[in-house]
Amino acid sequence: MTKRNGIGFIYFGVVVASLLLRIASALDVYSALGVKDTSAFYTCVVQLLIFGVMPLALYFLTVARRDGARQFLTDFGIKKVSGRNCARVLVIAICMIVVTYAVSYFWQSLLSLMGFTRVPSQTDYSSIGVLFKELVLVAVLPGVFEEITHRGLIYAGYRECGWKFVLISAVYFSLMHQNIVQTGYTFFGGTVMALAMYYTGSIFPSIFIHFLNNAVSVLGGYIAQNGGVFSFITKIENWIYGSPAGIAVGMVVAVICAAILIVMFLRMRRDAVRGGLVDERPFAPSLADTKPLYADIPFIITVVLGIGATAFSLAWGLMR
Repeated sequence: MTKRNGIGFIYFGVVVASLLLRIASALDVYSALGVKDTSAFYTCVVQLLIFGVMPLALYFLTVARRDGARQFLTDFGIKKVSGRNCARVLVIAICMIVVTYAVSYFWQSLLSLMGFTRVPSQTDYSSIGVLFKELVLVAVLPGVFEEITHRGLIYAGYRECGWKFVLISAVYFSLMHQNIVQTGYTFFGGTVMALAMYYTGSIFPSIFIHFLNNAVSVLGGYIAQNGGVFSFITKIENWIYGSPAGIAVGMVVAVICAAILIVMFLRMRRDAVRGGLVDERPFAPSLADTKPLYADIPFIITVVLGIGATAFSLAWGLMR
């Protein structure tokens, strides 16, 4: 079995395991087992075991045994990032957050027009302790472990495919959530984070971007419930989403941020070309990419499973 196929099947196993845990959560199995905080338990198991221990253990038992453990650093992009790219990553992270909110707004509006009913889950930020717990569960753990799987592991298997790594990583990341509400903005976010890794060869930019994006979401929820010094942020957000003028201003800001993202990635790409990390020709076929995606069995079955689970969430929301 080739390295690409091996890692493809490892990822498929990760997706199956996460789907089974999601089904168990929906059936309230964890409560029956005596777990008090089922949400925190589910998150910890998925992040630490399914997206952390499982892919790494299988990688070291299969791929690393053949290629040598030292290959792990190269495969998963464990390398430092230049100061110039660190600054760019900070700008990219901020702009991505803004554009993600816009993508999410229009995606959910489209679902609503289709008759989709969303049942939002809201955390009760009753204390500062809850805030820190949510930062760990929602920002720190996914920022590290989801990136280990969706950027690191996928980079290890599909790095030689060139630009296709970005597409595969974004598709996997979007379908992994198995929730139609998240599909739009997670595909966009997955693309941005995969591009950051593709042009730097390092996983650390995507970890930072992922963490900051989720942390801002948690902090926004805390501020919305507790107000305080930053309550003006909630007022601005309500104005943007609650008035025609606010939506127009939000769209303009999102377009500006999207343009900045393009500029940052073009400059990052220029340095990557000079460093020999990527081909000078955009979308140039990689000589090492000998198998088209339609012939990649692990990729096909993983995508089919992800589409099926996501379609189920769509149907469920349309029937509410």
